[in-house]
Amino acid sequence: MDTRIRTAALQGIEGVEVLVEVDLSRGLPGFHLVGLPGTEVRESRDRVLSALRNSGCRAPAEKITINLAPAGLRKEGAAFDLAMALGIVIAASRVRGEEAVGRLQRTSFMGELSLFGGVRPVRGLLAMVMASVAQGCDTVLVPADQLAEAALVPGVEVLGVRDLREAVAWWVHGHRPPSPAPEDRSLEDDDGHRRKETRLKDLVQGLRGMPLLRTAALVALVGRHNLMLVGPPGTGKTRLARALGDLQPLLDDAQALEVTRIHSARGTLRHPGLTRERPFRAPHHTISRVGLVGGGGDLAPGEATLAHHGILFLDELAEFPRQVLDALREPLEEGWIHLVRGRGRRSYPAGFQLVAAMNPCRCGLLGTAAGRCRCTLAEVARYRGRLPGPLLDRFDIFMEVARWQGDFLAENAEGAEVVERVQADWRRSPDLAMLQEVAGRIGAAVRPGGLPLAPAARHHLEWARRNLGLSLRGIHRCLAVAGTIARLDAAQERGVERSEVAIILRKHVVEALDFRQIPWQGQGLG
Repeated sequence: MDTRIRTAALQGIEGVEVLVEVDLSRGLPGFHLVGLPGTEVRESRDRVLSALRNSGCRAPAEKITINLAPAGLRKEGAAFDLAMALGIVIAASRVRGEEAVGRLQRTSFMGELSLFGGVRPVRGLLAMVMASVAQGCDTVLVPADQLAEAALVPGVEVLGVRDLREAVAWWVHGHRPPSPAPEDRSLEDDDGHRRKETRLKDLVQGLRGMPLLRTAALVALVGRHNLMLVGPPGTGKTRLARALGDLQPLLDDAQALEVTRIHSARGTLRHPGLTRERPFRAPHHTISRVGLVGGGGDLAPGEATLAHHGILFLDELAEFPRQVLDALREPLEEGWIHLVRGRGRRSYPAGFQLVAAMNPCRCGLLGTAAGRCRCTLAEVARYRGRLPGPLLDRFDIFMEVARWQGDFLAENAEGAEVVERVQADWRRSPDLAMLQEVAGRIGAAVRPGGLPLAPAARHHLEWARRNLGLSLRGIHRCLAVAGTIARLDAAQERGVERSEVAIILRKHVVEALDFRQIPWQGQGLG
């Protein structure tokens, strides 16, 4: 009797439906697996047979042949274990009721088996459930620990099983497995909010006396503009970048589902369920090009995709290999990464905000009073020349972070009260709730033409194009930053609800052009 069990495979961050075909025939007992299985799939033979034996399901003393269709698609991972074990049980039973057969045809099974029959979580479950639902499944059996993740997909009944016995009981008698108790994350949410409050307080107090840097940081945060921080070691560049990561507004429903699917596929989910916080990825400067943008033998996504809808922070930017930085050009422009290799083609989203930090020279002491720079002019030029010009052109805001001047440990009553009240002028003393509300409304960087240009602003931008040598990309990015500044001013003057009713004035263009000046331009050092 034909036995076909529906399951799914993971290809990159996408799911693909797979059909497990089980055939029992006369001959020497054996377990034969075909259909282009990978190493983990081939090892499933021992897991499945041990799980069957330890679950009270006798493996048939016949020749077992399992085909994973389509045969031309390479299968990786251990998500097929549950489907194969259940397929063997069903094929050996010989007798099937109509109700059981109907349940089987509409259901997809995913899960890794332990040697003792337990069902373990698998990587990429969300994408695989979405693929099964797209192919007409109305029920999925998944590991109980991943019930919350699978339940994010609408239009499907999700059942979480803890072991193979519960899956067999559901197929034979229709017994629903018990639902696990929901996880209480209220304390975790409170801790996260308090952490953000502390980050905002530190951001305001730590930038006291540096109004231009504080404004640049808030404009970059609200408008999701690419930000470059240049300054000596120990001036707070990394701390500022991580504070921006904590202060990002929450994801909306569509974005949250997309980010959750990506991190589920890579096994980097922090907790089951929907991920509402935007990612913050900070890879080390020794990362390879494959690690940053993806690739390799399995065409896996890289850090740029894991930072989708969030921040990709590159500390010590000039220490990254040149070929690694060059690989970021297209993602920064298009928001996508297209990988083409001999084994196929994959496209991954990469709509991240780039925040980078670097020293002014190799020793980091150029232009500081605390120490004497040991670098020659040629060494400084060589160090800064490690940054590709096309990559620099894709930054929206450049800021020089100077060493702290004054008493860093002085009490600041005004800074301590920042998070306790709502300020009208939040560009000077932002309130967390207001900041995130404005950031959520403005969203991504303002597109050129999104806001009207005042005649004086248009003339000044044209003058800057002719006299400052701005590229067309530079003009568009200046317009985007100016649009964010205009909306921030409108939010301050008219309220958050009317922040979209704004016009780009000349002062907004001037401020955006100031932000675009590379700190070492005009110094004769590259």
